[in-house]
Amino acid sequence: MRGPGGEAARGGYPVAWGDVIPKEYAFAKEVTDEDREVAAAQGGPPLQPDQDGIAFATDKILMKREILTAAIIKASVWSGIAASGEDAEGLWAAGAGNTFLLDVKARKGTIQSNTGLMPNVLLLDVGTYNSLTEESTVLDKIKYTQKGVLTADLLAAILDLEEVVVAPAVYSTAKETKAGTDFTAARIWENTATKGMGFLFYRPSAISLKVPTAGLIARSALFPGGVRVTTWREDSKHQDVYEAAEKIDVVAPGLDLGFMWKDTLLT
Repeated sequence: MRGPGGEAARGGYPVAWGDVIPKEYAFAKEVTDEDREVAAAQGGPPLQPDQDGIAFATDKILMKREILTAAIIKASVWSGIAASGEDAEGLWAAGAGNTFLLDVKARKGTIQSNTGLMPNVLLLDVGTYNSLTEESTVLDKIKYTQKGVLTADLLAAILDLEEVVVAPAVYSTAKETKAGTDFTAARIWENTATKGMGFLFYRPSAISLKVPTAGLIARSALFPGGVRVTTWREDSKHQDVYEAAEKIDVVAPGLDLGFMWKDTLLT
């Protein structure tokens, strides 16, 4: 309380310093004059080579961003638990003994007790989410809803979260060959193949230097719009090249604002 003529009490908090070093990631795709000729031919296939080239290159940049984000999340020590997270021992799989709802609600309390902030987003790999859509303790919570079928939005409502993010992305760990036949699928959001993971965290409505957040993607001022697309002509090859690029650094400044589980499934 401030008395008449008095000054308001003041306070603050310490701010830690950390290195943010954006690195440029880029990928390019060529579009030949022959591609355009085929696309423009009467009765030809419904192709849009220029748009497809831009989309292809941009997709690779976005996937790289997701791989970088997943890597730092899985390597960090969240809420004092060792890197890769707390072992859920397969108990998020549909069936007897499922502990999903109890685990998430308990760790919401852990983060809130440590920080004063309530986590508002849960990320699940697609295998864990698919299993939860068959889990009776979860389905009982929505059996009287209009949909009657579990969706990410309904799961967020059950847990009193702003969002449940389902992460299905897959990439190939094999090196590309000339034949283009090598493909070894790996899910980006898994600690151990097929065993699933979950990540609960706090995400502010807007980012700034003095707003707490579990993580953020820092961007270079040279790329104010995010992904930059450039193009140039290679006359000797009779083709144009489209390049997508962004300059970013993924950092985790609020390790007490997240909690991760590993091995949510056992198969």
